[in-house]
Amino acid sequence: MGRTGFPFRPGQVEFVPVTRLVHVSDLHFGRPAVADRLEGLRELIGKLDPDAVAVSGDLTQRCSNSEFRMARQYLDSIGETAPYLVIPGNHDIRWLGSVVRNLGFAGMLQRQAHNFKYSRYTRHISEELSPSLEVPGAVIAGLNTAHGITRGSITRRFKDLGVIGYVRHADIQTVREAFENAHPDAARIVMIHHNPIEGATSGRHGLSNTEQALQAFADLGAEIILCGHDHQEAVHTVERGVRGIVISTAGTISNRLRPGRTSSFNLVDIDEQNLHITPYSWQNPEGFTPSEGKSFPRRTATRTA
Repeated sequence: MGRTGFPFRPGQVEFVPVTRLVHVSDLHFGRPAVADRLEGLRELIGKLDPDAVAVSGDLTQRCSNSEFRMARQYLDSIGETAPYLVIPGNHDIRWLGSVVRNLGFAGMLQRQAHNFKYSRYTRHISEELSPSLEVPGAVIAGLNTAHGITRGSITRRFKDLGVIGYVRHADIQTVREAFENAHPDAARIVMIHHNPIEGATSGRHGLSNTEQALQAFADLGAEIILCGHDHQEAVHTVERGVRGIVISTAGTISNRLRPGRTSSFNLVDIDEQNLHITPYSWQNPEGFTPSEGKSFPRRTATRTA
């Protein structure tokens, strides 16, 4: 699809085609949801005209059928404007299934518990927990990191129980296949729910195996990681191997806010040379308004310069 309107370099008047993504997270349908913010986001998505909308988990607050029905209706309305990609968050799975899954029983019981854990998400949203989407200029590989109470997510902090996520080694193959099947010039993007960078307010990583996950994504050629979970917007870069990765952490659209933060989402623009991420925050009565963005040279531009 693409568009014009994003500067090629600061100070130039030349414009080049852009792939545009709206990155939102943590909608939390249920009591934390705020109708005017959800409506404001939906209207703004229409005006921004993105090539895709990336939704990085926590559609619901309590994983109830009614909350999922509201989320489904909202996603359908977004889909009238642009294709979207969505993955589950830790609030979107049933904890009982997670506990039963890890009691150590083998065979059918484990499979039934796994299916039960994600049953409401798969019934209302998608049977695919780690979907991928390619649009002209970018491929997004969604990866489910919400596994509930499992051996891989156990940490020394009791508060992490059932909340923290992890990247399973077997799931890395899902990202690999999505990247290998994409156009060679497409920006490689990974979307996960849990934040791999420590939150400025929470002081917590969302993943139990942050370092291993970041290295795996770098080895696969990822340029951007989209995530949420921490309810505070941020844009970071991390160096792994010979390549850096840009991390877009979207805030929440709900009222479950960190102190001093407001509802927010990120706009991601990609051209041949640069990645540009602009946070949008909720300001009454103006609605979602952009703040100063950050630009990063693309790895492909560095390689061909």
